Amino acid sequence: MLMDSTMLARLTAEIADWAVGVPIRSVVQPRHDLLALELGRSGDWSCLLIDWSAEFCRMHLAREMPAPALKDLRMRSVLRRHLIGARLAEVTQVNYDRVVRLRFTNCERLGPQAQRTLIAELMGRHSNLVLLDEAGTIIEAGKHVTDRVNRYRQTMPGLAYVPPPEFNRLPPADADAEALSHRAEGAGEKQLGNWLRANFHGCSDLFLREVCARAELEADRPMSALPSSWQEPLAAALRQVPEQAAALGNSYLYYDESGERPEFVYPVELVSLPERRHEVIAALSGALEELEMRLVTQRNMDDLSNRLLSALRDATAKAERVVEHREEALRRSKEGELHRRRGETLMAHLHELRPRQDEVTLPAYDAEGGELTIPLDSTASPLENAQRYFKRYRKTSRLKRVAARLLAAARHNLRYLAQAQTQIELAENEDDLRQIEQELVAEGYLKPAKTAARPTSKTPRRIAARRTESRDGYAILYGKSGTENDVVLRAAQPDDWWFHVKGAPGAHVLLRTNSRPEQTPETSIEEAARLAAALSSRRREAKVEVDYTLAKNVTKPRGGRPGLAYYTGARTIVVDLSES
Repeated sequence: MLMDSTMLARLTAEIADWAVGVPIRSVVQPRHDLLALELGRSGDWSCLLIDWSAEFCRMHLAREMPAPALKDLRMRSVLRRHLIGARLAEVTQVNYDRVVRLRFTNCERLGPQAQRTLIAELMGRHSNLVLLDEAGTIIEAGKHVTDRVNRYRQTMPGLAYVPPPEFNRLPPADADAEALSHRAEGAGEKQLGNWLRANFHGCSDLFLREVCARAELEADRPMSALPSSWQEPLAAALRQVPEQAAALGNSYLYYDESGERPEFVYPVELVSLPERRHEVIAALSGALEELEMRLVTQRNMDDLSNRLLSALRDATAKAERVVEHREEALRRSKEGELHRRRGETLMAHLHELRPRQDEVTLPAYDAEGGELTIPLDSTASPLENAQRYFKRYRKTSRLKRVAARLLAAARHNLRYLAQAQTQIELAENEDDLRQIEQELVAEGYLKPAKTAARPTSKTPRRIAARRTESRDGYAILYGKSGTENDVVLRAAQPDDWWFHVKGAPGAHVLLRTNSRPEQTPETSIEEAARLAAALSSRRREAKVEVDYTLAKNVTKPRGGRPGLAYYTGARTIVVDLSES
């Protein structure tokens, strides 16, 4: 998640506008690197959220308090003692860096002179949260850093707080033409972007790109190649962006290059991305909260999807081995008649055979006639060789009765696994994936998760067919899991049209016909076929063949896997997905 100094400038302004002077009602710590301070004020924002994790480091107002952790964590215990009842007196960003100081009064309920300072260092993997007393001594820290980890500064209780090093950088607000000229002496061939990063705080990639765009300069140009009058426009841009960020006002939600997925929020409208789709939003805190929820949801979906796909890959590899083994068994079962012929021929010619022969050619003892070449075990007698061939015949006869059925069952399982993989790829939300997970657990392909996932809704989702309508007003039912596909099939009337992509995994799609299938408009049939193609493993192809037949021609095998069915009497329609 993007959290640079420009973002913090606006968030600090929003926190100062809403929370300064407000008492702290409670402290919640959902995890070891996330904290929420409940604000004693009614309105849009209920708490101040501080996250010092490497992945989601942030600080902003939030609408709802997060759920607490199952056990009391160290930082929460300390902050409850010091900050409950205290008032936020001041919040400031330090030198336009990713460091924010929050000063509290009435700490430990000892009056306005009892002060504590909470410092949020939001610097990626170096992020931390530190509580100081009036003398600047560390009371507690979110992460304890010893001298074995960092010799310059340690964050251990009882030590004096040492701020992060500034490396002789200036806040952008202090930029003027004279300062830029002085610091540019000897820069030579150093690129403008790298030079700015080395001399000013807050120079994230996005900030640098924006400042250079406003100054009409190129970030990758060497300092020696800059125009003679570069200092004044660059200094103005360096001051302008922080000024706009620190002033309360609109923020902007930017989408990715496809224009479909929100990517980041920013407190200023970006001159550097004029073509990128963006929306105006009222409060940066709210947009950041929503974006973080989307990112967490997407991460959870990715983790669950990867877990399911990994289990499916293992199950598919095993199922393929089973199919291969059973194909070999079926091939061997077809050799039974040859074993019988060899055994009968040997028994008919026992008196002609000599001991220790490796092979013999004899007239066949059956209606087929001709000669039969028979391999022999030279260490066994002719009678023992004949008995062995009869034993193989009996074994293959038993195998022949079950081999075809076992092979069909193995191929059935393989089809189900391919279908489940397609359904995982098509899942739109975590509920879809959870339903597929439950199905895989019930079918024995996946072990239940050790820790139960928190439900995304208070009531469990009732499994039902999904529904849409064609432009002609005909109802279309479809499923996105094996269980839902079974529901679609159970809901079908005999004269409804049933659709499925030809020869590939996909969803069941049902077009209601009101018992008049021959009067169904071709446009509705094409829409249902297009939906079946879009919900299949062939959805990325331009032209897709879709079979459709009356629902009375579709049967589900007894004991079959969820969502698998067989059909007859199908027609085929070709849909062009490139037109979608």
